[in-house]
Amino acid sequence: MLMLEGFYGQSVEIAEDRLYDAEEELWVQERGDVVRVGVSKVGVLLMGGIESTEFFIEPGDRLSVGEDLVFFETFKAVRYVVTPLAGEITAINETVVDDPELFDGDPYGEAWLVEMKLDAGQVPAERLRDPATYLAALERSEHCADGAEVLLEAKKGSPTCRSVYGGIRGNEPGEGSLSWKEPSSDATSPAAPEAPNEEGSHGIT
Repeated sequence: MLMLEGFYGQSVEIAEDRLYDAEEELWVQERGDVVRVGVSKVGVLLMGGIESTEFFIEPGDRLSVGEDLVFFETFKAVRYVVTPLAGEITAINETVVDDPELFDGDPYGEAWLVEMKLDAGQVPAERLRDPATYLAALERSEHCADGAEVLLEAKKGSPTCRSVYGGIRGNEPGEGSLSWKEPSSDATSPAAPEAPNEEGSHGIT
């Protein structure tokens, strides 16, 4: 394992036996004639924890790059995840639907999402980052800046969750990236404080 130090004040593991999609915060591991896809520990932390999971696909479906893969309800908002690779879905891990805590406890093991048989010509290494490159990009990101808040207990409605994620914009199906949709507010409700201007994707740059 590689170690990312100081990510929101934490030490975060990055598995070395797979590649990473820094836009969706997914990992991809080659396993014979298929690849297994899951959410990186960094992705879980950026979401503040995953409360529930819903798959948009089933075994036998064929996906193109950028098509919706899975829907997460987090402790703050919702997120749609799109596939970074094209191919046929061969397996779905329903275990994470029943036990979403696996994403936090075992993101590189039991908490995988799907397995895919890639289309001809799909070369993961050409589209994804190797562990060292992914780590270096994270170390340069704003999330490792001095004084970043510790997100050890990002629970729904907590002051930490509100302060860190309150200004992050939402996204619609198919848009992907670590962006979020705030629950719609009633017209009669008091106006919420203006959120910081954080337009665009929250993937690693």
